[in-house]
Amino acid sequence: MELRREAPDGWDSRTSLPILSEGFAEASRTVGYRPRFVEDSRDRALVFLRGVPLPMAWRWTLQAKIYVERGDPRFLQALLARLRRLGVAHVRVNDERHGLGDTSLWNWPHVKAARRYAFLIDAAGRSDDDLLKAMEDPVPRNIRKAGRARVVVDEIRSEDDLRAFTTLIEETSDRIRARRVASVYPAEFFVAAFRSMVPRGQALFLLARADGEPLAGQMYLVSKDRLTYYHGGSTRCRQLTPKHGSTAAFWHALRLARDRDIGIFDFGGASPTTDRADAQFSLSDFKRRWGGRLVMVPSAQVVLSPTRAAFQDWCLKPFWDRVHPLYLRIFRTA
Repeated sequence: MELRREAPDGWDSRTSLPILSEGFAEASRTVGYRPRFVEDSRDRALVFLRGVPLPMAWRWTLQAKIYVERGDPRFLQALLARLRRLGVAHVRVNDERHGLGDTSLWNWPHVKAARRYAFLIDAAGRSDDDLLKAMEDPVPRNIRKAGRARVVVDEIRSEDDLRAFTTLIEETSDRIRARRVASVYPAEFFVAAFRSMVPRGQALFLLARADGEPLAGQMYLVSKDRLTYYHGGSTRCRQLTPKHGSTAAFWHALRLARDRDIGIFDFGGASPTTDRADAQFSLSDFKRRWGGRLVMVPSAQVVLSPTRAAFQDWCLKPFWDRVHPLYLRIFRTA
């Protein structure tokens, strides 16, 4: 099984999933991944390798993330065997953005079943009133507030708008870092995704403004039957947050999915927790109030080398949040 550095001819035409696209692979280089394309008659996958590219360190730090299209068991067996020979210690297989179609590998040795969750809204054929009736306060109220504040949401088409978007992303990342959580998505990721995925219809970017001031920006993955929220950022200026730019952008995206006959609006990752003390409760409760349904999305984690995986968990993981920005500056491959 060959792990190709470049996509085979016609790769994008053979997959409807933007998460497996050439453009997404290129954008992921900016967060330190080395993409590899794998395909045979059974299935196809986009593999992301990441480790510290220094002598001795590479083999002890090498991990992989896989997005496999269908999850054919024989294909996955061959791919995992190839990654083991390459020296990969730990593999994540799919996530809440694209789940496994076949969960047979949950029963394999050294595999841990991973149950992720997402909120989905059925958008097709629903009027604005239908969508609003399914929501819970304060979402409808905040949508009306955004309207009274003359918030305008547009798709990003220009480099100037893209710079406004990345400025919001960087402000949001600064707030995340202040809570000692790594900024996973540098501005370069969105610039690469915008330039490579938007022209192919695989992604779209939204920017919410009020009186010309940027309030919120959001990136979505686009497929024939699903519009998936990927990432976003917003201002924390006290004069601007009451205008509810993020809510206006989500409302625009939901109706955009409907108007383009995209059947499902995917709100992205969530948690089933009802514990208000849980760190994931606030965001998940916000998504729940839009009237969607919580669905379990199957994925998996695979340990290919218990010794090296234990080293990564016990020695590297506790420091990763702090060193990740430095890693990106030094070792990103874009």
